[in-house]
Amino acid sequence: MKPFLKWAGGKRWLIPRLLDRLPTYNTYYEPFVGSGTLFFALEPEHAVISDSNPELINCYRCIRDHCQSVIKVLKRLHVNEDTYYRVRDKLYPKADKIKRAAYFIYLNKTCWNGLYRVNRDGRFNVPMGKVNHTVRVFDPQQLITASRLLKRTRLKCCDFENAVKETKAGDLVYFDPPYITTHLSNGFIKYNSKLFHHSDELRLATLAHYLAMKNVSVLVSNASHPLIKQQYDGLFYKTELLRNSLIAADSQRRLMFKELLVTSFPLSIK
Repeated sequence: MKPFLKWAGGKRWLIPRLLDRLPTYNTYYEPFVGSGTLFFALEPEHAVISDSNPELINCYRCIRDHCQSVIKVLKRLHVNEDTYYRVRDKLYPKADKIKRAAYFIYLNKTCWNGLYRVNRDGRFNVPMGKVNHTVRVFDPQQLITASRLLKRTRLKCCDFENAVKETKAGDLVYFDPPYITTHLSNGFIKYNSKLFHHSDELRLATLAHYLAMKNVSVLVSNASHPLIKQQYDGLFYKTELLRNSLIAADSQRRLMFKELLVTSFPLSIK
């Protein structure tokens, strides 16, 4: 399956290189789920996915529990500037949860680069991207299929440490945190640091070590930076992959950079 959302820093590029190289597992955990690229590709029988973004988790819950109602709202939304900014103004926590889910999908597909960003008041403030009226905001069948998968999945809105408290030996955990130490000046390092601090990076590395020690399979993706690599010395294997950055607003800054995969298991990947 492919995700029905797009996400800045998404891992669609990684899936073909990774999918058949993961160990077998009992329950799959993804605490920074975002668009859930690996989750949807694996289609696990047992999974716990989570994120600290309440609008994202509300969207997944509504697709799971009220898919047809979300589709009904989406069908009424046209792709144009007036509709975009009208919908953007209506995306706030006290609104109807089904409408919020539909608005979330609509804005995700029509905003700039699939970025999720809020102002100091917690209101979504990303401008409309370069899209035209023919863009496909949603695929009804894709949402219905996603709903079936989500029905066998636990959804949590919480910190990443709380998300994996119930892991057991033989489970698989994939951490894909916001990148805050990438060497590219892509314009979002300052924003990401508000969501995920250097202290959180240390907390994550400590947690990864703890999980690996109790025989949980751990996979972490991050920017390849000396400070990040140093935090995973000891138990872990480290693989560097070269790829393009697609996030920077200035196309001249969309250069090649190294992505780091940290695993508690051997990984043969290029």
